Amino acid sequence: MAFHFNIARENFLHAISAQQNITSKKGTLAILSNVLIVVEQDKVIMTCTDLEIGLKQILPAEVMEKGRLTLPAKKLFEIARESNSETISFQEQENNWVEITTGSSLYKLAGMVADEYPQFPEYDEEAMVEMDASVMVDLIDKTIFSIAMDNENIYSLTAALLRREEIGKQVFLKMISSDGHRLTIMTKEVDENIKDLHLNPVTLIPRRGVQEIRKFSENKDTFRFGIEKKQAVLKSEDSLLIIRLMEGDFPDFQSVIDVISRENFIEINRLIFLESLKRINLFTEDMFRAVKIEVGDNHMLLTSQNADFGSAKDELDVVYSGEPLSLVFNCRYFIDTLQVMEGDIVKLTISSDESPCLVTSEEDEGFLSIVMPMKL
Repeated sequence: MAFHFNIARENFLHAISAQQNITSKKGTLAILSNVLIVVEQDKVIMTCTDLEIGLKQILPAEVMEKGRLTLPAKKLFEIARESNSETISFQEQENNWVEITTGSSLYKLAGMVADEYPQFPEYDEEAMVEMDASVMVDLIDKTIFSIAMDNENIYSLTAALLRREEIGKQVFLKMISSDGHRLTIMTKEVDENIKDLHLNPVTLIPRRGVQEIRKFSENKDTFRFGIEKKQAVLKSEDSLLIIRLMEGDFPDFQSVIDVISRENFIEINRLIFLESLKRINLFTEDMFRAVKIEVGDNHMLLTSQNADFGSAKDELDVVYSGEPLSLVFNCRYFIDTLQVMEGDIVKLTISSDESPCLVTSEEDEGFLSIVMPMKL
């Protein structure tokens, strides 16, 4: 049956914007670049998948005729984005063509039959728990920057590890990420109902999946959340997101934390340190971003060199009374960490010239980051 419906441009644009991010991945099936549009009474159900991430959204609409068809997600997004009309009208024509009217503009867009579209994954509704969206946002924002890119040799590092811990009556969710050069952990106390959340022995959410969960969590107070053997499921009143989990083991991160002595530390103003690093970074080499940090009695000297442009130097006041240290780190790693942290004062715990640096703040409970040193 040929569909015909009118829909609010703002609602449609918001939905298709999220969907075309998923369909933009180049795959072997041409139909995966399309969105499945199912028109029912008073609503339109839009579904997309790249076989690793699936998103289904329900939008209110003025429906004249029901039907189903798939249409190119990128082109729908471009039409909605450029439209200056409050309403967009869709009317299916012969041979899977769709006439789209928006204001004074008329488009004719070729679709593909819905029968060829992959089946949306099934999920266990009963295994889901209520999740505070702000908790998920904080877990992701504090760790996503150190998830390894897809070219990392250790495949499991291209995902974030999700864990639950129970200490007495308190329940915590923990997200851990590492790219082999740095490690970031964020721990958040959660409601007691999270005890009912099933987690796999190793729950690895791939980087793209973490990005989609972050978008899904925006502008929501809560949502339903479930972890199954092979997928993570998030559900709100009008949206459903399913992400295929990654298989494998995550490296032993606890041993890295345990070897750091907590006795020798530097205290420094976070924003002053961050601004200094950004200035010093202007003269680091593009590949390694090396910054030399020399620390003495309540004093820090930062230097960088670039073979093509010259050098930079900056001096800061710190709180430190230990033995003098001469350290080399990737400047970008410190910048990434300090930018997501909260609090005025950060603590840099360093045992020796060649030891990892533990970055924490008493004002950012549950957060820690470890940056590995470099050798020049």
